[in-house]
Parts: sequence; structure tokens; C-alpha cells
Amino acid sequence: MKNQIYVSSLAFAGKSITDISKIAKKYNLAVEFTSSFKYSAELKENFLKANIKKSIHNYFPPPESRFVLNLASENEVIRKKSIDHCIEGLKISSDVNSDFFAAHAGFCIDPKSYELGNRINYKLDFNKENNKLIFIDSVREILKSTESLNTMFFIENNVISMENMDGDINPLLCCDSSEIIWLFNGIKDPKFGILLDTAHFKVSCKTLNNNIDDEFNKIRPYVKAIHHSDNDGYIDNNMPISENYWFINYLKYFKNATHVIEVKNLDETEIIEQINILKKAWI
Repeated sequence: MKNQIYVSSLAFAGKSITDISKIAKKYNLAVEFTSSFKYSAELKENFLKANIKKSIHNYFPPPESRFVLNLASENEVIRKKSIDHCIEGLKISSDVNSDFFAAHAGFCIDPKSYELGNRINYKLDFNKENNKLIFIDSVREILKSTESLNTMFFIENNVISMENMDGDINPLLCCDSSEIIWLFNGIKDPKFGILLDTAHFKVSCKTLNNNIDDEFNKIRPYVKAIHHSDNDGYIDNNMPISENYWFINYLKYFKNATHVIEVKNLDETEIIEQINILKKAWI
């Protein structure tokens, strides 16, 4: 992998792929297309036709029949849909010469789509160890598909907010270093890595009362790509980064990684400002 900076489609405030491509060409931007689009029969074709540097992430392109991607689901229908979606994502990524495709770590529950990013209602009748085994089996199955592709598969760390904790019970996987290390102890594959969402990590560390620097240094060897945005530590709301961004001093260790500005609703000047903050940290 080489150093690249992408801008998430979240930055473009509901614009079409055609309009995003025009802006990308104007400023020579690379774009990561993510779950900011509704299903349409032409969406995948429009993405493939876009003559820009591009990649896809997690729930893009969205399927016609909506579901919540969950690689740790005990519901075999959901798990199979999730695996198939990731394999298709890897194939599309390979077709557009993207280095990797990444999906979110699994859940021990099956949330509704409208609950994502909000309070999730769930029962405490799950067995987290069982979901972890399902998750690791799903990742192994997906990695088999990369053998014939020049594309890697990454897992993005989940975000756990205080509103989704029940006492000390966390229904999400890979929010902290212990579960990320567990995952990589179980799967040793050169085509596997972590897409670190720094904003997810900040909220999770606050919620779990973990020191963010200690936590990050434990997982640093597994990080191969990074999503950049900021927040107040309580809610993951994709706010802009600044010179006070908690990750700024770690950027020097990731000069050869892929970086994504995952900030919502930016104008063209703000996009360039966000990119320049990252670039200054490498000088």
C-alpha cells in the first residue's frame, strides 16, 4: 500500500456520483463511496463509470433488499447476506484497483437499520463468546475469496457509546484493544488488517474508561488504513479534525497507509483544509 488520502462520500452532502466526480476531478480528489446512497439499479454502474480514483466501504453499493450487515449474527440468513456483500465488495474493489475493502466488526445482536448511530434496544440473552466464534468464521470465509484477488480485507472497529452499554455489557465486537488483539491472534493473514476509525476509537475509549494512547499502542501493528473525523468523546458525529486532533502525533507512523477524511457535509474549501491538516503532520 502507498500513502493515499481519500474523501468519504459523506462529505458531499447527498450529491450524486456524477456531481461528486466533477468535484473530485476539479481538485484531483480520491473518493471513498460509503453508505450515503440509497439503492438504485444504476448505482453500481455509475460508480464503475466514474473516471476518478475511488474505493468503496462497508455498505456500498447498498443491496435492493435492505439489511444490517452483521458478520457475527446468529441469524444464518443475515450472516450469509453479510458475507456475500463483503465478497462482492472485494470483487468490486479489485475491479477498480483499490487496495482493500473494509466492513464493520460484528454485533452480538441484530439491530434495526434505524437504530444504527442511535440507542439500540436489545435483550441480554446473547452469548458473546459464541458471536465471536461466528464472527471469526465469517472473516475466514471472506478472506478465502481474496486468494484470487489483488485486494485485502479489513475490519473497522466498532463504536460503543454510553447509551448502548447495559452496565458493563457491550453487545458490539472490536471496540477495544483486547478484542482486536483476540481477532488477530485467531486470524493471521497478510491480506487482513484493521481500518482504524479514530472517532469510533475515541468514543469507545471514553465509554469503557480506557486510556486512548495505551489502547492505540496495543493495536498499532494491525492498523493498515485510517478513517479520520473527530467528536466530543460521547457521540460519533463525524466532525472535522483540527490541529488538536488526538491522532495527529501518530500520523508520522502511517505515511504509507490509506487515509480517509470521513467528515460529513463539507464544502470544497473545507475538504482541502482537512486534507492539508493531515499532510502537515507528515512534514
